[in-house]
Amino acid sequence: MSRFEVKKTIECDVLLVGGGCAGTVAAIEAKNQGANVLLIDKSIKAKRGGNSRYSGGYFRMAFEDGADSLLPVVEGSPLPDGELVVEPYSKSAYYNKVITLSDGVADKTFTEIFVDRSLDTAKWMREQGVVWGINPCQIYEKDGHLVCPSGATMLEAKGAGEGLMEMLYTIVEKKNIPIMYETPARELIVDSSGTVTGVIAQDKDGYLQINAKSVILACGGNQASPDYRRKYLGEGWDLVRVRGTRYNTGDGINMAVDIGAATSGHWGGCHASMIAEDTPMVEAAGEGSERYSYPYSIMVNREGKRFVDEGFDRQPFTYARFGKELLKLPGHVGFQIYDKKITDTPLFRVEYHEAEGVIADTLEEVAEAMGIDVEQFMKTVNEFNAAVKDDIPFAAYKYDGKRTVGLDIDKTNWAQKIDTPPYRGYAVVCGLTMTYGGLKVNVKTQVIDTGDRPIKGLYAIGESSGGFFGNNYPSGSGLTRGAVFGRIAATEAVAFAKSK
Repeated sequence: MSRFEVKKTIECDVLLVGGGCAGTVAAIEAKNQGANVLLIDKSIKAKRGGNSRYSGGYFRMAFEDGADSLLPVVEGSPLPDGELVVEPYSKSAYYNKVITLSDGVADKTFTEIFVDRSLDTAKWMREQGVVWGINPCQIYEKDGHLVCPSGATMLEAKGAGEGLMEMLYTIVEKKNIPIMYETPARELIVDSSGTVTGVIAQDKDGYLQINAKSVILACGGNQASPDYRRKYLGEGWDLVRVRGTRYNTGDGINMAVDIGAATSGHWGGCHASMIAEDTPMVEAAGEGSERYSYPYSIMVNREGKRFVDEGFDRQPFTYARFGKELLKLPGHVGFQIYDKKITDTPLFRVEYHEAEGVIADTLEEVAEAMGIDVEQFMKTVNEFNAAVKDDIPFAAYKYDGKRTVGLDIDKTNWAQKIDTPPYRGYAVVCGLTMTYGGLKVNVKTQVIDTGDRPIKGLYAIGESSGGFFGNNYPSGSGLTRGAVFGRIAATEAVAFAKSK
């Protein structure tokens, strides 16, 4: 018997708890398969879309045939002027990158599934009504033409993350799938056989019972809970800024654990990137806070010392990792330093153009204005400039090997001297996007209990499920994972509902 006194009862076949990319995709697919679907969400309507709303709307997919595979997905969207060369991105390259960046933590079977189905799912979303374009930040100039290099995060939803979610909600609404906002789930309902048969939820009028033949948890991880961040990620993480939604506080995970669900994944790991120091404490990604041109900068701490190899890899493969490095620095803040050779080019991303920063004709002025130790900073810059290999040409479209030699931390690609005014400096801090720990699931997205048995009628997708990433991940893979397994969950949940 529930501890809540309910005022109303609702019936449906498939209940979606949470409405980010994974949840809305699952709702659409379940409706396509003939189910009576209901979606409930904790958020207000104006901020619907979970963490996906605050993403860049990037979708990573494997496409073996280059432009022949990519162009049909972006049909109807404007393409850049000029000759465009699209390098293929194989399934094996995508798979290996996920496993490598996670230091082997990512589940190999799950990874294989979402990589293998990534292109098909992007096409399916396009057929449903999602408009994809080519990510302009991953297009580079080469020998008079434009190139999209292999491994770039190629797809971008029209309107970025907010645009993606509004398109998905438009599809949901056109399919007459009812949505209940400001209605958090409070408790799972379980019958005497151990089967989940619905949830107790709460709206503005009180508690209600939603009887469902299948329940899909798509309500995110726990990145918006300071308590959980401190418990699982460690000291200082309770104070970091949150890039994503304020509503992902672990509710779905807790409800499932309360009925015996097991957990899985890298609970001590998270996606954390570099964002502007002056951004809000929560939902920071909605403020244009990204500072992602750093592979072409040098980055220093308050003492004026570099702390990472800025050119270790492309931005899509380091951005979710470098935010954590900032927590190790004095004051938990770092500084990106650029000169005119970058700031006058497309490599200097649009988020910087109206951002708060320091612009000056001398490096000393930049350091002084930003509170950086001037003497040590100038020593760092002079040593960096002297160590740059001048005989290697700069080439942003590839790993160019233009590096420094002999520094304590060498820059291994895209190293250019910082010597052309005006100079620009930007303060950056850690911004937490999502956590990697979640509920243990199988390949059917069924939630697994502590006895290693599926809990009948209960499924988990997106950041509510664990085992997918760890330590680091390639950009755009979160939306891909959510959408691919959202469709799988819908198929399984509808089949179970029909069997009842």
